[in-house]
Amino acid sequence: MLQSPGAPVPSDYSQPFVITTPVGNNALSYDRRGDAPSLWVPSLIAGTFDDVRPGVEVVFDEFDEHGSRHACTGLANLVRTTWRGVPTVVMDNHNHAFYFWFEAIALGQVQPGATVIHIDQHRDTRVPERLFEGRSLADAFDYTNFHLNVGNYIVPATRAGMIGDVQFITGASALSDLRYVSRPNRILNIDLDFFAPEMADVDFDLARAFIQAHARDAALITIATSPFFIDQSRAIVALRALASAFPR
Repeated sequence: MLQSPGAPVPSDYSQPFVITTPVGNNALSYDRRGDAPSLWVPSLIAGTFDDVRPGVEVVFDEFDEHGSRHACTGLANLVRTTWRGVPTVVMDNHNHAFYFWFEAIALGQVQPGATVIHIDQHRDTRVPERLFEGRSLADAFDYTNFHLNVGNYIVPATRAGMIGDVQFITGASALSDLRYVSRPNRILNIDLDFFAPEMADVDFDLARAFIQAHARDAALITIATSPFFIDQSRAIVALRALASAFPR
């Protein structure tokens, strides 16, 4: 159903896999991308920010507003690590966050209804065709990779009760309010496209201070490198610069 006939359907990120049918991110412009459009999904490894490296496989393939196609390579691996002692996952496409939010709840790291601090060029609040009704990690994995895309993972997480309030930080003006209120059960959700060239009005030092303030009592940090929206080398440079503010 999800891959070539006879190919096993994955149920976790232990091995990389290829999506060949028009589902998830691969459904975007599927009919415009040749005879056999496909996308690579990297495996997950445990490591540090030093293990966040560009990959060579196409993980996102879409046309921009000018009609130009961009077949974007992502990360060599998704990386599970810690940041200031907080469980952290670095991914390329942002829809993977849905799975890792569900996993964190299943592990008791995050409680249902968590507050999300969403630092991203985009709100990612489109509504998918199907909302999430699963109960297991395998259900969440299937839904994340074969039903969601990078722009529609927040609404189903809210409707499923996984997350509650979402604070959207989508531009420089939102960073001017550095008031910090300590809240338990917080997810810090960062998209490194916040530091793409078109976001030149974002003061990096101010953004880093904002992130540092909101990471203090985060229960989970999810970070996307968003290859369609920012060059991966630039995204990794931004990640390392952000990380330099935090002892490991």
